[in-house]
Amino acid sequence: MCSKDLCKINRAKEYLQQAYTAQERIIQCNYMLEQLKGDYGKLTASYGENTGHSNVKHDISDYIAGILEKKQQIISQIIKFKEKQYEISEFIFNLQMKPKDEILRRLLILKYVQLKPFKEIYQILHYSYNYVVKTLHEKALAIVEKNLELKEV
Repeated sequence: MCSKDLCKINRAKEYLQQAYTAQERIIQCNYMLEQLKGDYGKLTASYGENTGHSNVKHDISDYIAGILEKKQQIISQIIKFKEKQYEISEFIFNLQMKPKDEILRRLLILKYVQLKPFKEIYQILHYSYNYVVKTLHEKALAIVEKNLELKEV
């Protein structure tokens, strides 16, 4: 269980981190593709027959089909990633903020659209690391949560 405020902050983070999740899926698909490419040395021309001592077929057509399937999954994940990135950037651009809080919008774009780590963000914003992470980020997440609530109404 979490406190009401902590749950709200977690919900805001969860919403904003959808682009990270989509990017992670791309990385996973690329890893699986590399694993599949590593199996190239195990291929034999089997012409529809089983090879070796197992019942597993290692023919070229299965290999090529597997690579094409993985490449299609990667393309699909890239499209989802770009869509999430666009959705989140639109949400951030449309946040209701006071003019003095525009630094928070910039922080959100850097963190959740451009996917930069805090180690880079604090240098870009010219504030201390702790101030960016503990103060600005928490204020930004509170604004995101408030706007998520308005979006649901």
